[in-house]
Amino acid sequence: MSNAYIVFERISVQDANCIAGFTYGFPAITHFLGFGHALSRKLSVSQKLTLQGCAVICHQHQIHAYQPKGFGDYVFAQSKNPPTTRAKAKETPPIIEEGKMNMTVSLVMACPDLNLSRTAEINALKQALHDLAHQHRLGGGSIEKIAAVHILNVDQQKLLRKLKRLLLPGFVLMDRADLLADHYHALKQQQTDVELMDAWLDFSALKYQAQPKLKEGELAPSDTTEAEWLRMDKPAKGWIVPINNGYKAISPVYPAGEVASTRDSTTPVCFVEAVHSIGEWRSLHRIQQVADMLWHYRHELWHYRHEQDWYLCQQGQQAQPKPAANESEEAADDDFEDDFLSSLT
Repeated sequence: MSNAYIVFERISVQDANCIAGFTYGFPAITHFLGFGHALSRKLSVSQKLTLQGCAVICHQHQIHAYQPKGFGDYVFAQSKNPPTTRAKAKETPPIIEEGKMNMTVSLVMACPDLNLSRTAEINALKQALHDLAHQHRLGGGSIEKIAAVHILNVDQQKLLRKLKRLLLPGFVLMDRADLLADHYHALKQQQTDVELMDAWLDFSALKYQAQPKLKEGELAPSDTTEAEWLRMDKPAKGWIVPINNGYKAISPVYPAGEVASTRDSTTPVCFVEAVHSIGEWRSLHRIQQVADMLWHYRHELWHYRHEQDWYLCQQGQQAQPKPAANESEEAADDDFEDDFLSSLT
């Protein structure tokens, strides 16, 4: 096994999807893992290689949004599709509500099967990866340009220095579900009926708190006391953002062809809903290990009164969940939430 890594340096993407579940501003991490999975499937046939994991480094992004009156809230810039009126039917084309963005990102993927030594072979593989990447979409957008494709097969310390020289300035998307778990448990100590959604909103919502302006000699605020509204800080420091990091099954897996109007009639179908967590944009120069940046798929089956499948995207060595030993055992809601948090951290 080698310690080779494939680096797609500065991929320029146009019209990527910037809405992910409840969040907006950047594509879901599943888009990037799906991109790597699609490349890996084709490489396994043509080059006998597989790609594992994916690190996302963002260099530039621009959301297609504007302020209608020059102030206030921003809204997404929408377009009519197709852009021209149909001459025969004289129908006005519809506006499909969607959020789009342009971005420049770099991707790092592990390639444990790579064992090339000749320069000609390495250059041929780089060109094959470059051509193959242009055949796919990334984050729902079109790939316009890839600055370069690098194949790095050096030790971890040299690899990290090489990546910093290639990709700085850039910010790495890191999994910070541990912050969500810590904040939730802290809230539980103060208020027993708090829910996990409340803890997540403390990271994602803009919250303001009234600060009374007490006059001289006034010990406590009254109904007539003026107040100043101050923005509340997030529970943790850093460039913390809410993210969509996977899916939870809400139905059994149906055999192929049983569900009507599916995209693929040869693949089993399962209905899912989005799973949200907390991430952090961290400057590349603060990264200590390349393996810490890589996101991986993780599939877990929990038993809590009934089976639940979770398809999560996580980084590093995540703690294992703690499902109930007996399926018939009636666990408390708090215990279930603790198990859920443990699976994310």
